[in-house]
Amino acid sequence: METYRCNHLRLEMCDWRFVSKRSLFTFLLLCGLASSRLTAAENEQRVPSTITNVTVFINQAQVTRVAKVNLQAGITNLVFDKVSPYINLNSIQVKTEDNVLLLSVSQRNNYIEKEEKPTFIKEIEDTINNLSNQLQLLQIKRDALLLEKEVLLANKKVGNDNAGSKVDELEDALTLFRKRSQDIGEELMKIGASEKRLNAIIIKFQQQLDEYNNNENSTAELVVTVKTLAPVNNAKIEWSYLVTNASWVPFYDVRVKDTKSNLQLVSKAYITQNTGEAWKNVILKLSTANPNESGSKPELQTNFLGFTQPVVYGYMGNAPATRDVMEVAASSRAESKAKTAYSTGVAQVQQTSVNIEFNVTSAYSIPSDGIQHQVDLTVTDLKAEYGYGCLPKLDKNAFVTAKVSGNDLVNQISGEANVYFDGTFVGKTYINGTTGDSMLISLGRDKRIQIQRVQLKDFSSKTLSGSSRKETNTWEISLRNTRKETVTLIVEDQIPVSSDKDIEVKLTQGGNAQYDAETGKLVWIIQLAPEQSQSVRFTFEVKYPKDKVISTY
Repeated sequence: METYRCNHLRLEMCDWRFVSKRSLFTFLLLCGLASSRLTAAENEQRVPSTITNVTVFINQAQVTRVAKVNLQAGITNLVFDKVSPYINLNSIQVKTEDNVLLLSVSQRNNYIEKEEKPTFIKEIEDTINNLSNQLQLLQIKRDALLLEKEVLLANKKVGNDNAGSKVDELEDALTLFRKRSQDIGEELMKIGASEKRLNAIIIKFQQQLDEYNNNENSTAELVVTVKTLAPVNNAKIEWSYLVTNASWVPFYDVRVKDTKSNLQLVSKAYITQNTGEAWKNVILKLSTANPNESGSKPELQTNFLGFTQPVVYGYMGNAPATRDVMEVAASSRAESKAKTAYSTGVAQVQQTSVNIEFNVTSAYSIPSDGIQHQVDLTVTDLKAEYGYGCLPKLDKNAFVTAKVSGNDLVNQISGEANVYFDGTFVGKTYINGTTGDSMLISLGRDKRIQIQRVQLKDFSSKTLSGSSRKETNTWEISLRNTRKETVTLIVEDQIPVSSDKDIEVKLTQGGNAQYDAETGKLVWIIQLAPEQSQSVRFTFEVKYPKDKVISTY
């Protein structure tokens, strides 16, 4: 018997003369295919790469990787594995050294080769198996107890039909049934609690395992084909790409120590990524630019004018609504996980003609977990004018306000802000990066300024005169400053404004307030020394036909 080999293919036959031409052709073809595959495998080289830089845009990110590789002369397929499956292939850019010629770039999935699981993943899997075994043992105990309970219930009859049981026998039987039934109930309760506890633990470990399988075990590979005329040692390959499932939103902290200190504005970023690859110790850049925005000059199209039918909405006024970018960002944060990872750092701000960039000076790690990761960007001290205001008709508290110049906010992006005053969280506000001359920020309530607003019954009345009804209303606002320093308080109130010629409204006493007849607003500016009290009054009349009813004011 003769044996023929061609690249791991072996053909054994009794006599070569009895092999047909067709069989011989098939054999040679298999040999050729095997040889070509072996050559391709010999020219394919798996190369580890490291993520060094990430630029995060509003709804995607640009990732930069670097690899060092030794190349033989000729054509080599460099395979970069464990990359994100959400790569935009049209965005891939590869840089090589001058003596390395780039031929092509492609992407593929490898479902065959898997890296060995990390030790902590194996431990998680073992833990889940052990907990599952404990659950099975508890279920076995539960089944046995339920069976025993069924037997007890089936044999609860004492004595027989012909003869009754003795009293002492009946007491013993009842005691046995009661004790055993109670024991079974207590055991079943303990088993239920243990099952609930084990299931909760299993769910947590399973979430960790799913996170690894979904994000850290990507099968995506990038194949870069290069050519060299001579061997090259330690060649640098740098490549970058755009990837989806990554975003960032701005957020702020407004911190004020007291009304004598500057306002501190801390700008932050919430970075979220679920790209399937971890960003470990990378240099971050945050940008408001849109990399998908076309760079081509638009062209005017003919604007044809014609007739159209007006759109009529329902009686509830349900017109289509729109939301701006920041409302969408706030909605996505509300729908994301509640967990947030916190980091601190300082970034350099660069204002260009079309966007704002934050170059973070420290390296950060952002895992692919879909969780918001907070990075502190800049800390800015701003001069502010502080004041106190109140609207006793709506709220019996004084509010501290800070007025900041709009020029100090030109490098800020619109976003929500947490407000802290005197070390206490007082609420949220909104920072508008395109604000006008100034912006007013509320710093919360100051209960050390006591306010009361009451109607003076002795100076208020309702009278009839002919066909008209006249109502006179007098209100008094009492103020007291229990602080240790003088405050300037802006007090606001109002009287109603008539929308019908048959209704007459007249301010008869304004108490030295600034009065706006169009809006009915009254404004007092009052200085209160420490422990000083002061009050203001205003009176207005409303006259209308007596046979009609007016709205509440």
